[in-house]
Amino acid sequence: MPELPEVETVRTVLIPYLVEQKISDTIVNLPKILKNITPQDFQTKITGQTITNFTRRGKFLTLHLQNQDCIVIHFRMTGTLTIENADIPPEKHTHIILNFTNGKSLRYIDSRGFGHWWYFNKNQEDTSGQLLLGPEPQNVTLKYLQQKFKNRQCPLKSALLDQHIIAGIGNIYADEICFRAQILPTKSVAKLSEPELQRLVAQIPTVINEFIQIHRVPFEVFAISKGKSYQKSTNRAVYGRKGLPCEKCGHPLTGIRIGQRSSVFCEHCQK
Repeated sequence: MPELPEVETVRTVLIPYLVEQKISDTIVNLPKILKNITPQDFQTKITGQTITNFTRRGKFLTLHLQNQDCIVIHFRMTGTLTIENADIPPEKHTHIILNFTNGKSLRYIDSRGFGHWWYFNKNQEDTSGQLLLGPEPQNVTLKYLQQKFKNRQCPLKSALLDQHIIAGIGNIYADEICFRAQILPTKSVAKLSEPELQRLVAQIPTVINEFIQIHRVPFEVFAISKGKSYQKSTNRAVYGRKGLPCEKCGHPLTGIRIGQRSSVFCEHCQK
């Protein structure tokens, strides 16, 4: 699943090609992607609208329209967006297309079809879930974690994955954050010491920002890959490396499941 760094890559790569573009028409090939509007109403509402901004909150993306309505997008497992010339035949699994008057089109591609799109009028309550998100990683403080983790018995890994606590962290970066902070992902958050919490406060934004930079690509590379070029595996110290030697101490990395999610860590470096 694309996590915050990957979603931010999509936003930063595409925003110059979306802002001030006028929508001429739309194609919806998989209606279930639209969660709160019919394809017919969706087309009626967005035709003729101009995109004024493209923002991110956690793993959600929002297309802001000139009439102050908005389209909220969540990729779920396999979704992504890309820009193509409108006359180029769509790739397989292209479920929504927004055509622009400049001859380009924004295309939503999702091999498993699990993604969500919502349309909200300017005075309509946003029910996508992004209003329930915790703070962005860079806004997490020691006081905030102390309040959220007090008396909470869940493993640290599960807490990091809880979007209501911190927005945007998924399985990959939860493992990396635990490793960098030298804390076992299985440790109960209620038992974390202040020095451990301070290490988390330092590593949560550091890891996320580092991978945002790693995933940056030129538009040309992004377009050739059909929006998938951000899926790089470089600089991962633990995720996906079960059984391989720890880069710090050389001990084999341990892999288990925590809350139905695969987790990898170093029993020697993490306590």
